[in-house]
Amino acid sequence: MKLELRKLLPIGIYNSINRLGEVTELRVRVNKKLVVLLRSRRIVTSYICDKSDVDYILAVASGHSLYAVEESIKLGYVACEGGIRIGVVGEAVTENGKLLTLKNISSLVIRVPCESGRVPAEITPIISNFTNTLIVSPPYGGKTTLLREMVKRLSNSGNDMLVIDERNELSASVSGSSSLNLGDNTDVIIGVSKVACYESAVRTMSPRIIATDEIFGKVEVDCIIDAVRCGISVLASVHAGSIEAIFSDDNYSRLVPIIDNYILLSAMPVVGTIADIRRNCLC
Repeated sequence: MKLELRKLLPIGIYNSINRLGEVTELRVRVNKKLVVLLRSRRIVTSYICDKSDVDYILAVASGHSLYAVEESIKLGYVACEGGIRIGVVGEAVTENGKLLTLKNISSLVIRVPCESGRVPAEITPIISNFTNTLIVSPPYGGKTTLLREMVKRLSNSGNDMLVIDERNELSASVSGSSSLNLGDNTDVIIGVSKVACYESAVRTMSPRIIATDEIFGKVEVDCIIDAVRCGISVLASVHAGSIEAIFSDDNYSRLVPIIDNYILLSAMPVVGTIADIRRNCLC
């Protein structure tokens, strides 16, 4: 991953992170200090980012054509080589209330994917005899990394997997090709809302398991419930600080009758720590 970052970053930023260890995220803000996240700590460096740094990174990430990535910029990100995903923030350009694009981009969040190559021993029984599973995690808890690894293991075990990758985080696809390994039996839908995918995906792809990251709100919960009704298993993640928070929420508690397994992650003491796991509970 160092090679991909070396290609992407201006020399000043790269030199600031080169000896820090395994970088998982960079926050580049115009006229602000560069912030670096490692697996176990957050570092505010002395390097002051400027507009030229932002422009350089976006030029490299887009192949020197922002027009070519305009559709993904509307969704707030740019995907680039090596599975690196760049969140973008700037001034919105709208017409009749519809977002056309972003200009004067002032902040970037560069997320470097982690492929752990392993899963905790507690997760192995869930993969071996899979039933509907929800990964619960606060931000930066490691849910996407675990979800990706579980998809790969389930796929390589012979399950036809369909990944609904709305924001291109799980597959990190560039030009239609996944930069990250999601297994031998995995199909990926990229850049389309979960809601738009569910019905057509069930009918056309006949997956054994649907996997998706960061379900949000009533409509997406409805889609998951409907997929399970159709006989499809579901592997999904959701932002929450505890499993009990799912049980007590008006929207997400409707998943309780269909979810068998809950995995709660924490960033402490390191990202991806299992804080709680409940199996076969149908709580």
